[in-house]
Amino acid sequence: MSFLRQVPLDENEFLPFAEARRQFGFIPNFYRAQTMRPDLIEAETRLVWSILIQEGALSRAQKEYIFLVCSAANLSTYCVTAHCEIVKMLGLKGPKPEQIAVDHAHTDLPVADKALLNFALKLNRQATKASRDDVEGLRTYGFTDEQILEAILVIGLARFANLVSAGLGTVPDFEPRTDALPKE
Repeated sequence: MSFLRQVPLDENEFLPFAEARRQFGFIPNFYRAQTMRPDLIEAETRLVWSILIQEGALSRAQKEYIFLVCSAANLSTYCVTAHCEIVKMLGLKGPKPEQIAVDHAHTDLPVADKALLNFALKLNRQATKASRDDVEGLRTYGFTDEQILEAILVIGLARFANLVSAGLGTVPDFEPRTDALPKE
């Protein structure tokens, strides 16, 4: 399940595991791979809750789509697979999550959401190339500063999760779709 040893944690007593099972019906291998440091799992789950799950300036769909395009760009099989399933579990309406991961530009997403995902990809791939003009571009589509801030935080969270899952050798919780990632 991972490159590192795991320490057994009581799935009913350890609150982050119990909450994950309640919300998603499973405990992500991403967290199982970190059981040597339950304190860090607790901190990460609070961060995930605050940025990705809790209602905020962006819709949950927008946040999941940002996470998907960044994870696909980073070739994170674990995160793409997990978040495609989460989008399906949540019953989010719109294009198939695999299509968003592979090529959001050719989906029927609103133009503003495509601009948001283009921004996410630029910041994810070349953070130092993102500029005030990119932020101003999002404003022309009606995005507020709060929404832009939240998008940036989701992008950072995705990069963090992509790197951690790769470094730990985390095995996907679900069978990955072969068409869900771009070819290397």
